Amino acid sequence: MGSGPSTGYAWQLPSLPEGVLLLGSDFVQATQAAIGDGGVQVFHLQTRRPGRFSLQFLRERAWETEAIETRPIDVDAR
Repeated sequence: MGSGPSTGYAWQLPSLPEGVLLLGSDFVQATQAAIGDGGVQVFHLQTRRPGRFSLQFLRERAWETEAIETRPIDVDAR
């Protein structure tokens, strides 16, 4: 998902459905990106069983109480 951590905003996954593990996340910029440019935040997930899982991502600053964007994503695991 598009992200711009230099602005303080990052995607969070505050809760996970049962059977889904968050292994971590990375921020990746294009090789020609300038300092402060946005990029893509990649979440590394693992499931303990096959099925469909609904995830709710929030784009927010850590020091603020309200997210500026929410994005629901359904994941099919085999």
